[in-house]
Amino acid sequence: MTVEPSLSRLGLDGRVAIVTGAASGIGKAAAEILAASGARVVACDIDADGVRATVAGFTGSGHRAEAIDIADIAACDALVQRTAKREGRLDILLNIAAVLRRLDVEEVDEAEWDRLMNVNLRSQYFLCRAAGEAMKPRCWGRIVNVSSGAGLVGGFFGATAYAVTKAGIMTLTKSFAKDLGPHGITVNTLSPGAIDTPMQRTGMTKETLEAARSRIPIGRMGLPAECARAAVFLASDLASYVTGHILAADGGFLMR
Repeated sequence: MTVEPSLSRLGLDGRVAIVTGAASGIGKAAAEILAASGARVVACDIDADGVRATVAGFTGSGHRAEAIDIADIAACDALVQRTAKREGRLDILLNIAAVLRRLDVEEVDEAEWDRLMNVNLRSQYFLCRAAGEAMKPRCWGRIVNVSSGAGLVGGFFGATAYAVTKAGIMTLTKSFAKDLGPHGITVNTLSPGAIDTPMQRTGMTKETLEAARSRIPIGRMGLPAECARAAVFLASDLASYVTGHILAADGGFLMR
């Protein structure tokens, strides 16, 4: 694995980072970039085999794979505490894990609603809280919560309930940015558009994928690495004076 020139001087060398959703898509790409840039990465996902495969591709030492269900708040707290104790610090949290099942409004039952809220929104709240406490002693930290353009414009293609969770993440981010700012910790939101990931393609037909693509001024879906670079920027020294911000990586979708 080689470090891209633009990523080699981001101040990530030696940083300790937790990345959720690291078995595939944006989470995997972000974990790879962090590891290549010198960070020690704790890559987490409910997909144990997938996250182990992610870490197996890293160069260097000090990286770990953790199989975790982030809907389990006790497990989230334990992950942060275990990482901070083992590494002596926690510098970066990338909250990327999410679930999406495309359902019409009338098809979303209570169990599905709770699943979306627990994985997409509740987990980010409690991971932010635990990470913030672990970062405070060093008066430095970077938290990046991944939302979605759906949270800004409302649900589409059977993603209404999903969009609600993603809108909540944006307010969650601003609240934690205010609380943690005095401790030297920045908290920002990355808002991806249509990124070519397995989750994005879930439940999408050729026609709906083309409809999504046609709304993007750049004219194509984004690649996971393109979105991951934006997340890593927010986690780097280059974004030291950026907090409470929503950064859209969407090929211009919001302009439409």
